[in-house]
Order: sequence, then structure tokens, then C-alpha cells
Amino acid sequence: MFSVSVQASADDFQTVLIGFSGSLSGISENFGKSMANAAELAIAEANRNPYKIDGKRIFFRLVRMDDRGDPVRAQHVANALVQSGVIGVIGGANSATSIAGAKIYATAGIPQISPAATARRFTELGYRTTFRTVGSDDEAVPYLADFVVRDLHAGRIAVIDTGTLFSIGVTTRFADIAKDNGASIVIRESISPVSSDFDALLRRIKAQDVDTIYFGGYSAQTSMFAQGMQRLEVKARLVTAMIGIVGASFFISTGVAANGSLSLESGVPFNKMAGWKKFQAEYTQRFDFNIYGMTPFSYDAAQVLIAAIRQANSLDVRKVVDVLHEISHRGLSGTISFDASGNLRNPSFTIYEAQNQRWVAVKSQVAR
Repeated sequence: MFSVSVQASADDFQTVLIGFSGSLSGISENFGKSMANAAELAIAEANRNPYKIDGKRIFFRLVRMDDRGDPVRAQHVANALVQSGVIGVIGGANSATSIAGAKIYATAGIPQISPAATARRFTELGYRTTFRTVGSDDEAVPYLADFVVRDLHAGRIAVIDTGTLFSIGVTTRFADIAKDNGASIVIRESISPVSSDFDALLRRIKAQDVDTIYFGGYSAQTSMFAQGMQRLEVKARLVTAMIGIVGASFFISTGVAANGSLSLESGVPFNKMAGWKKFQAEYTQRFDFNIYGMTPFSYDAAQVLIAAIRQANSLDVRKVVDVLHEISHRGLSGTISFDASGNLRNPSFTIYEAQNQRWVAVKSQVAR
């Protein structure tokens, strides 16, 4: 399938469908909905100033589909979006679901732009249709590990993964780099992604005199882990990475136990993003919903797709993919352009610390 059918709503305009695949229910529901909302906002902005292709004004509509954060369901969603005739897809909302749908989109020739897939494997699949608007774990984790060992002087570290593709990848990479930098990995543990009782593990960490814990869980699980640390008086520093923890909701769920935690997220701090105030005001007014670390990258994914369609002056997905490989688009998070594999060129990262119930940026880097 190399062209996209569009629904003709009137003689002078066409409705073009853009798909969204993400976790709209389940443990990551809030993250998924925030990303879908951001894509919706980008589409609404484009529709205020429609352009013409083949003599007809183009109006975009987002088709939201819930993959529940499950790779198997993400494949069903991918097939459904292809069948619906979308011209491109924003998603998935994590690495595993993005990878699960990639072959299906590639077979159909449809561009897939993930605002959340950080696993290296996503762009190593070899599909020309695969792109991401965030940096990869390979770029992010070394930066964080260097900071933890060299700036924080961590010496005895516990590394905890939760068995997911993302978690195993980042924790393994973190442990290797921390060891190379001279730290000792005192405890290396794998737990279930739905675990909620960490007392035995935390007591073991406390007994081993660990000074830093690198935890690879999602926000809700990390919140419970932090509260367990406070209750059992574990004095180690809690460190996480690129999983949407930076945001007000983490303080709401974690309370004062959040203070002292460190987290790495893609991008520069929100207030350093060009156009941030406008985006924040319009997003909040339209949705009355929290903004998370990955939200701006979904907005940019939808914007760059729409820009590529306009630049291609075509609804042929092959031409849109060609343009995406060449495009340089000024987005909310910075300049969006992709290398030959679909990776974001020059991604940025920021390390935040929770201080007095707010996130404070302590270090930022733009990868070169």
C-alpha cells in the first residue's frame, strides 16, 4: 500500500487522517493521553491555516487508538490504522509498542514517528519509515551515568530493572558505564513491572550501605519505590531516566518522598523551549490535562509530519517519507531533522532534581 485514501467531505476540501497509537488506558494512561492531546493540538493549529494539495484544502483529523502499552495490542492497532487509511502515525508511547508496530507501518509504506521510543533497536530495524523525535538511550544513559559517578561521586550503586525492554536496556547500559567510571554495582536486581512491595529489596539495599539506586521503573512504580525508601529510612539517592517522571503528578503521588530524586528527560527544560508559554497556555486551555516529559515531542512529531506533507505537496506516503528524510523543521523542542536511520539529529537531555516539591534542572546537554 503506497498511497493513502482520503475521505472527501466536500468538493473543495479533503480530510486526511493521522493515526495515534499509545497507552490511553492502564498504568501509563496519563502519559499516553498527554501525547495524544499534544498531537491533537498540532493538528488544530494546522487546520486553522489549511493549505491546498491538488486544488483541495487539506484538513487533518487524529485517529486515537489505545494500545494499552502492550506490544501485542500495538500490532492490532497498527493493522487497524493502516486499514483506516492514515497518512502517518504518531506512536507508540514507549519503545516496545513502537517496535511492535514498525514492521506493519513499514510494509504499508506509512511513516511512523515515535515521541517516546528511546531503545536503539527501534531505528535499527532497517525500516525507512521509522523516525523518532527523542534521543536514544545510547545517547542519554552515558550522560546520566557520568553525572552520577563523577558529579555526585556515587560509589556503591544498586541497579533495579523491571523486566521491560526499556528498563533492561537502560539499566544494563547504566551499570556498564558506572562500572567503567569506577563505581561498584553492589546489587543488580530484576523485578516485575507490576511489583508494589519493595520492602525486602530495600532492606537489603540499606544493609549493603548503597549510596545510589538507579531504578528503571515507570512513574507509578517509581513513586511507590520512593515512598518505601522514605518509610524504611533508606538514605540512598534515587535516580531514574527518561520515563516521564518529571512533572507535577510525581509529586502528587509521591509527596515529600520525591525530594532528592534525580531524573533524566529528553530535551531542554520546558521554559527554555522556544514557544513554550504559548504551547502551555493553549494545551492547558484546550485539555485541562497535565503535561509530561514526552508531551512536547508528540507535538513536534505531529508538526513535522504535517510539515512534510506540505513540503511534499502530496498525499503519497512515499513522497512524505522522502521529505521526512530531508526535512529540517523548527519545533517546540528544537530543530527536528533525522539521520538516515530516522534518529533525531543533535538530541538534547536534561537532568532534574526534585527540590521542595518542584523539579529543578541541574544539568543540560545537546548531543553533537
